[in-house]
Amino acid sequence: MKNKISHLLILIFSIFVHLTTLAQNKMVSGSITDSNGIPIPGANIVVKGSQINTISDFDGKYSINANTGNVLIFSSTGSKTIEKTVEQSSIIDITLSDEVAELKEVVVVGYGTMKKSDLTGSIAQIKGDVLNTVTSSNPLEAVQGRAAGVAVLNNDSSPGSSPKIRIRGNGSVSAGNDPLIVVDGFPLVNSNLNDISSNDIESMEILKDASSAAIYGSRGANGVILITTKRGKKGQNNLEIVGTQGISTPTRLPKTLSRDSFVNFINDAYTYSTGKPVYSATNPAPNINTDWQDEIIQNMALMQNYSLSFSGGKDNTTYLLSGNIFSQDGIVEASGFKKLTLRTNLNHEYKPWLTVGTHLQVGRSQRDIRNNPTGDIFRYGWPTIPVKNPDGSWYYATEDPAVSSYFEGTWNPVSEAFEMTNEISTDRILGDVYAHFKLAKNLTFKTNYGVDISNEKQYEYYTSKSTAGIGSGNTGTGGQYYRRQSSQLTDNILSYANTWKDKHSLTATAVYSWQEYVYEDLGVKGSGFQNDATGANDITYADRASITNSSNKYSSKLISWTARTSYAYNEKYLITLTGRYDGSSRFGSNNKWGFFPSVGLGWNVDKENFLKDSNVISALKLRASYGVTGNQEIGNYQSLSKLVKANYVYDNNPIFGFVETIGNPDLKWERNIQYNAGVDLSLWKRFDLNLDFYQRQTSDLLYNVPIPTTSGYSSMLQNIGEVKNIGFEVTARVKVIDSNFKWDISGNFSKNKNEIVSLYGDVSRINVGSSSAGIAKYLIVGQPVNSVWARESAGIIKTQEQLTAYQQIRPTAQLGEEMYVDKNNDKIINNDDYVNIGTTSPDFFYGISTNLSYKNLTLDIYGQGATGLASDEDSNYMIFGENQIQNRNYIPTQYAYDRMWSPTNPSGNFPRAGAKDVYLSDRTNGDWNYFVVKNIKLAYNLSSVIKSVDWVKQLNVYVNAQNFINIANHRGYNPESGNVTSPYVKTMLIGFTAKF
Repeated sequence: MKNKISHLLILIFSIFVHLTTLAQNKMVSGSITDSNGIPIPGANIVVKGSQINTISDFDGKYSINANTGNVLIFSSTGSKTIEKTVEQSSIIDITLSDEVAELKEVVVVGYGTMKKSDLTGSIAQIKGDVLNTVTSSNPLEAVQGRAAGVAVLNNDSSPGSSPKIRIRGNGSVSAGNDPLIVVDGFPLVNSNLNDISSNDIESMEILKDASSAAIYGSRGANGVILITTKRGKKGQNNLEIVGTQGISTPTRLPKTLSRDSFVNFINDAYTYSTGKPVYSATNPAPNINTDWQDEIIQNMALMQNYSLSFSGGKDNTTYLLSGNIFSQDGIVEASGFKKLTLRTNLNHEYKPWLTVGTHLQVGRSQRDIRNNPTGDIFRYGWPTIPVKNPDGSWYYATEDPAVSSYFEGTWNPVSEAFEMTNEISTDRILGDVYAHFKLAKNLTFKTNYGVDISNEKQYEYYTSKSTAGIGSGNTGTGGQYYRRQSSQLTDNILSYANTWKDKHSLTATAVYSWQEYVYEDLGVKGSGFQNDATGANDITYADRASITNSSNKYSSKLISWTARTSYAYNEKYLITLTGRYDGSSRFGSNNKWGFFPSVGLGWNVDKENFLKDSNVISALKLRASYGVTGNQEIGNYQSLSKLVKANYVYDNNPIFGFVETIGNPDLKWERNIQYNAGVDLSLWKRFDLNLDFYQRQTSDLLYNVPIPTTSGYSSMLQNIGEVKNIGFEVTARVKVIDSNFKWDISGNFSKNKNEIVSLYGDVSRINVGSSSAGIAKYLIVGQPVNSVWARESAGIIKTQEQLTAYQQIRPTAQLGEEMYVDKNNDKIINNDDYVNIGTTSPDFFYGISTNLSYKNLTLDIYGQGATGLASDEDSNYMIFGENQIQNRNYIPTQYAYDRMWSPTNPSGNFPRAGAKDVYLSDRTNGDWNYFVVKNIKLAYNLSSVIKSVDWVKQLNVYVNAQNFINIANHRGYNPESGNVTSPYVKTMLIGFTAKF
């Protein structure tokens, strides 16, 4: 009986508890608006301490299940986060006040994070969603035009190629000018980012001045790029799928000559230059009309990008698991790039005083390479020769007696697509494990160990029917090459952060770091393969005498002690002090260690009483910094005397031996001193402006200096000279319209002046090199490092008066040829008359973007351009053909042919067909400008349309148009560089982003 009563009481109590719970649990709803009463769509609402969350719809409305007493967290980008306790009412309306986004955002700095308002250095931040507007194999391509002072140079348009980055100009003459790239705290020695998915990146910070980059010491001279990957967040479990697919088509293809136009051109050219036409009545041109450009370049190529990620967390653990598949077919046959990456970021609070975690990425990529598939079209691409012989075999002009004398080598780029394989496969592991200890209040210690291991295999084979096979006696030729790069790192970071009396804020960081890098390779190649079926997979099938082997190995180590202290008084007055002490194995025994200090000062003027209530100035900060950084990128063992293999003959017998190179125990890193002054201004909470002025001086330049031959050597690597960069950068953003219809515009502008201040001794000029085509490179005091020197054109000789005058300088000149300025008036045109026609870095470069949105529709447009470029390329055969460079009689484009001087076109602005003594000059290679609309993205947010589907948090669809508009004052394939070795493409993509 007692048991029955107890069971009944338990049942009654359970029902009571259940009813009470039901009474407490309810649907909370409301609306979220900004300070102007405008609804905020996409705001996050989370029940604190749980996984229950939702987002507001387009009208700012939301609903969520919660219990009385729960705390709701309301947040939105650019707004202050608010927490609200659920009480009796089931309706909670929220107003999120605006923050000054530019100065309140948190940015990543070396070994930590800071609020932008507390920064004293010059740092550009690019968020992951901005990087993802451009679909490409390398995340750095999306940086182009996005950050002032950061030049991204895309000379190669082929799939899988990597852009070149320059931050605030070139500081070195012979050492590296590439910035240091750091991923999740790991400084990369192998800086190829093709193995990283843009979809995994949370943000990218670019440290531009010495105050911010000095914490990386001997590797910070060229700037630092910090990449932070995404992490899970507590209470926000998400499944995200991103899919993009598109088609690339060639653009900027010039019209080539038809058969008849070519025959007229080639006959005129050779008749003028040699007195004899190529084709005549007794030797008529074949009835063939081959468009080699069309034969090589496909009409379209496919691009695909798919990502899947799981992220979230609860209690003590956050996680992110992601995978990415990217594939890009080349617009040229047998070229392309594809990769697979897998990433996990885990963080677990094991104890209140101990947190452990890992960042880990594994990836595999494959790149199929076609070297220079289109570069010789304007050199050898005669329309009168076929792709194949009548019997179906490949045609090679050198085997055709009718035209072989006009060709310098075996050429058929179409055959190469089918008779050649050049494939590079890379497996890479990049990751770390870490432990974070809370030692005491405000005091933490973090230790981590990471590795970056890349294994690369290259397989290359040319069949017996390829151009290389023809050259090796109709047999195959090829080889295999293996490369391994490994880097391991340990960081030990002690951090202190404290705020007292609500006015004083102090953070201090101390770091001990050790990193080792090892490179090794092994290769074997041969020719004379009799069987193409086995290729170069079995090297024993090659002719034994042709087999050559190669191998190499080197390593370097870097040990560092680092300290940084930041202090802020009342959020007004800021100071940051940094010092790094580096020891590098790369430098001489007398200079193994170097110290790199910096100081940064800041004043948040808007916090002063005379401005804090201003309705006009939302934020105003003045910044100034000074710092010293170094450049250790000189290669390995340069300070040491080395043994180099040198065979010699003694008594008619070959002897294997060595010679010793000269070392330099005083060798040290290049030293970079930089001053920076900046202003950060925000007006009416609608207009943001950032201004930076800098001077960057690099001394102790590394250069091989000639030494007396009595020493037994010709030169020695020494620290000499000085280079200076002076520039300014402007970044501006404005909210033009901020209502239901929104319109934002942003842009940046950069100008850098580079100058060589001194070289060595009393030397003021060094000849770096010159080509017979008319381009020269010199290092001259007072001139930029990357200057291009050439003749100064005086125009085409169009009149008899011009001809008579110019024949005083070149007696053999004729009408339709080019005149050059005799700068020294010695009646001779040679290298002494060369002028600086510009630099390979632009006079200034800029980027501009605009965003328009109305309800669920968004339009993003962004473009990038530069002016004042000069090209130092001396083998651009499109330019050769258009201008008849060096008496080569190469093929012009239709554009140039129509404008060539001739007796029937006496006003032509291009040299005549077969013109003699024409060279590259300021007319052909100087003052290049371009502008490219990099991306046009039209997106539609379907979240509000499908809001009844509660398991779908977000659904966006979009259309992207990349590189569809491009303008340049030259006709090269690539508008940015004029390069013609690979076609430039525009891409149309469709895609979606879904979050569940």
